[in-house]
Amino acid sequence: MSLLKKTLLFVIAIQVLILVQLSVVKYGNQKNHFNTLYNTLTFKTPPPIKPTPTPAPLTEEEQILADAIKRTINEKITRFEKSTKQDSHLTLLCSHDKSKNIRQKVALYAKKLLGHRYVWGATGPNSFDCSGFTQKVYKKAGISIPRISQEQAKVGTYIQYQNLQRGDMVFFDTKRQRTGKVTHVGIYLTDGKFIHASSGKRKVVITNFNKKIFYKNRFLWGRRIINNRKKRTLQTFSNVDVMNFFNQSKLRRT
Repeated sequence: MSLLKKTLLFVIAIQVLILVQLSVVKYGNQKNHFNTLYNTLTFKTPPPIKPTPTPAPLTEEEQILADAIKRTINEKITRFEKSTKQDSHLTLLCSHDKSKNIRQKVALYAKKLLGHRYVWGATGPNSFDCSGFTQKVYKKAGISIPRISQEQAKVGTYIQYQNLQRGDMVFFDTKRQRTGKVTHVGIYLTDGKFIHASSGKRKVVITNFNKKIFYKNRFLWGRRIINNRKKRTLQTFSNVDVMNFFNQSKLRRT
């Protein structure tokens, strides 16, 4: 008799639990929770999860198109990477603090060469021409640039006069008859001053743009080869990337 009472109490408890859950479903919108409980009490297994449909492989035409897209994208990325290079010389990208430190080193080493003789075609250690001087200074800072001023004027980032910073290269057309072509180069310091190997002074000197109007009038542009780091993410695309793109497109169409 005691066993029968216990069994009845157990059945009643289950029914009460089910009624409570039914009320929750009715008023709390908890249908999924009730279904899980009901399946557990009645020993029912939940319905199997439908597998994600496997996309069909690419057709021959789609594969040809995918290969063409991949090839085009990778070629564009390669051209973009090459566009940051000029004559195998790269703009140096570094953190702000490191950039500032390198600029200081360039200026300090350039000033150490003050008074060294100007000799056309010389690259040091005791005499320099203008581009030999700039090449030597940047090399000391760990930066490689071309030998002649016309080629140096192509590396780095174009800078206008009002945006010059310490360590930037400055370029001039110093010919009597202006041609717009680079004939002279120096290194910008601060406060409107730049340092250069001057053919007129026959030595390395510091010149003030505001006091020597000739150079301000003949200034062409600056070039910055010490830049703060800019995050850029380049990613090449594989066959798998392109196939996934096509497969996702197919699933959207179905």
